[in-house]
Amino acid sequence: MHVNASPAVVRRLVAYGLTNLRKRAGYSQAEAAKYMRCSQGKIANLENSRNLPRLEFIEKLLRHYDAEDEIPRYTELLETAEQRTWWDRLSDTKTLVGLQTFIGLEDGASKTEGFHALLVPGLMQTSDYAREVVRGGQQSDSDLEYKVELRGRRQQALTRSTDPLHAWMVIDECALDRRIGDTATMRGQLEHLVELAELDNVQIQICPASVGPHPGLTGTFEILHFPIPEDPGVVYVETRVRAVWFEDKPEIDQYTQVMNHLRALANTPEESKKLLTEKLKEL
Repeated sequence: MHVNASPAVVRRLVAYGLTNLRKRAGYSQAEAAKYMRCSQGKIANLENSRNLPRLEFIEKLLRHYDAEDEIPRYTELLETAEQRTWWDRLSDTKTLVGLQTFIGLEDGASKTEGFHALLVPGLMQTSDYAREVVRGGQQSDSDLEYKVELRGRRQQALTRSTDPLHAWMVIDECALDRRIGDTATMRGQLEHLVELAELDNVQIQICPASVGPHPGLTGTFEILHFPIPEDPGVVYVETRVRAVWFEDKPEIDQYTQVMNHLRALANTPEESKKLLTEKLKEL
């Protein structure tokens, strides 16, 4: 687990770790629950990261799993999982329902990949571009700068000095041709994409309009991956009113197949840089 792991991701690490230790010890969830004198639902919620156990509970559970040597490690993990972060202070009235969870997972992810059909990904938007996008969404003036600043803070994950987030985005050409703001805003946004594409941890591909119909026409999505053994990751889909999550492996596999198909259809990263440069010249 890298040092930038957020509490949201550490919760997943605890959940998957306890699941693996239980299976290694040869117990079912029902058997573990019987020993702990709790409901099977409590063990299930513990293993799907819905609940965070108390230290006393986890110490007893680890002894039952013959993993007493893991107690110091899980003590440290629980302390990290309970830490407060800057996104814990996000206002529910000013942000999309579920966005707080997404930011916590994104901050601790090792990789994010996705397809963006209508706009430049929020993780790669300039403040001027983001401001016009938020304004176009008919947000109140009081929310405007709040949301622009929020996107800027998220982007720090791409350039942090230790374990920067790896991002691989396929952007539909239509998103680049959609005029957001004035010419200066679009120029600044395209220049920013060119700069990001030079980072070792960033891959940008443009899916040209000439490819016609493709699997990404169903909409924008992102897949987050975590440095946790056996964790399949999560798929994030954003609607106007809330964030929608897919965490079952068959669902994630479907989106992964779509992502791989789009990567094959899109221009290569080098070709995409040239296309971005050409669009800059056209402004």
